[in-house]
Amino acid sequence: MTTIENNKCPNHVCDGQIKIKYFSRDLDYKKINFNCTTDTYKKPSVYECTKCKIIFSELIFKMDKNQIEKTYQDIEDDKYISQIKFKKYYFEKLFNKISRFISKDMNVLEIGAYYGVLGSVLKDKVKNYSGLELSTHSTNYAKNNFKLNIYNETIENHLKKNIKYDLIIMADVIEHFSDPFKVLSQINKLLNQNGKLILTTFNIDSLYAKITGRNYHWMIPFHMVFFSNKTLETFGKNNNLKLVKILNDPRYVSFGYLMEKLILIFPRLSFIFKFLSKIELLKNINVKVDLKDLKIYYFEKISN
Repeated sequence: MTTIENNKCPNHVCDGQIKIKYFSRDLDYKKINFNCTTDTYKKPSVYECTKCKIIFSELIFKMDKNQIEKTYQDIEDDKYISQIKFKKYYFEKLFNKISRFISKDMNVLEIGAYYGVLGSVLKDKVKNYSGLELSTHSTNYAKNNFKLNIYNETIENHLKKNIKYDLIIMADVIEHFSDPFKVLSQINKLLNQNGKLILTTFNIDSLYAKITGRNYHWMIPFHMVFFSNKTLETFGKNNNLKLVKILNDPRYVSFGYLMEKLILIFPRLSFIFKFLSKIELLKNINVKVDLKDLKIYYFEKISN
């Protein structure tokens, strides 16, 4: 394995040099849990390109693409399944925010469909809904429980089908790719001439992310790339996608789930959160979490 310091920017069209931003000795990348409902907040070392300003995890160089894909294929996330009621509430709120960009005659693809919750919200509101998902377990769950059309395959393999879409959605997915720059190029190929892209992710340049620094709670092992509004705009433009709108994206989770996360994020205060988590009346209350760092990005394909 080559040392990270000898590598250039992972963005293939950039020849910039990289520098360390946050150094960590804590992470054993061979033991990472890639479930969305992760049970660890250990930090990777984080690097920044001095030229294009992209910020990324050491795992980009330590895990190859096949290794990452195999890890996602094997995911079984029972904790996520237990939270589906609350996930659906959030995705309904998300749809209300993005509905102005969606019409009934659209052919829609969701990349990273996971257990099909967003698909279940979308499928009756568009002409056709399809999903792409690597996890075999979550693909089968989405098919069996929500009757969704899910392709259990990579974007590369899906491109071979020569299907075009009016809208592509990625909800908290782009940060998981070791090569999101290539993914944006592939999305451009999948979209019709006037196609649209909607993605959600965290803004690494947000005030909350800056204040918390290396302790930012979205800086977790399986997040590979950390985008700002500016870098997303630039990388979209490089792939024929114009960033048109940025919206705030608050989340809704159960009180019990929130306490579990706070115990992991703030271990020194865990005694408080553990006490609160034992209060039965609070466990299933829906809680809005809004730190102004999570965003919805709406792109339109640039006409040739």
